[in-house]
Amino acid sequence: MKMMLQSTGDKLTSPAESADQNRAIRAVRWLGGLGPPVRRFLVISAIAFWLGGFTFYSGVAIPMGVEVLGTHRAVGFVTQRVTNWLNVAGVIALAIFAWNMALGWRGTGKILRNTLLLTWLLMVGIEIELIFLHPVMDRLLTIHPVREILDEDRFDLLHHVYLISTTAQWVFGMIHVWCICVLWKQPGARDTAASRPLGTI
Repeated sequence: MKMMLQSTGDKLTSPAESADQNRAIRAVRWLGGLGPPVRRFLVISAIAFWLGGFTFYSGVAIPMGVEVLGTHRAVGFVTQRVTNWLNVAGVIALAIFAWNMALGWRGTGKILRNTLLLTWLLMVGIEIELIFLHPVMDRLLTIHPVREILDEDRFDLLHHVYLISTTAQWVFGMIHVWCICVLWKQPGARDTAASRPLGTI
């Protein structure tokens, strides 16, 4: 039986090969369409868990802990453990923010790009500081045989530095979140995969 061929530019392909190519193109288009929703879902989840969690923790959980336990010192032995997980969440969230910036970089205005990058770099710098500062503060605490602070003056100083740093990081985070909202509103800022011409891989 003679095979019928279709011309595609300079190449001749069979109907079966042409159908396979069309299916591949449709698959790429479908995957490219999934990119923006998945990215935005992960970014929103990171904001909610890290910055939202920190906001609720510092604004509600700590004051309620002081009310129940009586002193900031007693609550401090709880926050010592919780802040380790906040730092882990911060590292993950900052990685997701970097990915979001990279995919939305094209078509973004210079001021918005610079603000996104600057706030991200400041948050990363503070996160590195917090990760290194935390074990230094931990060594000033003991729980055996009783919970106590070994050097109260030094601990208070480091604790104030830690609080100021986390507050500054939160402020930069809120600015970064606002910039993300502006970035997503701009029609020119699209995912790389979604912005490729159809038929390219």
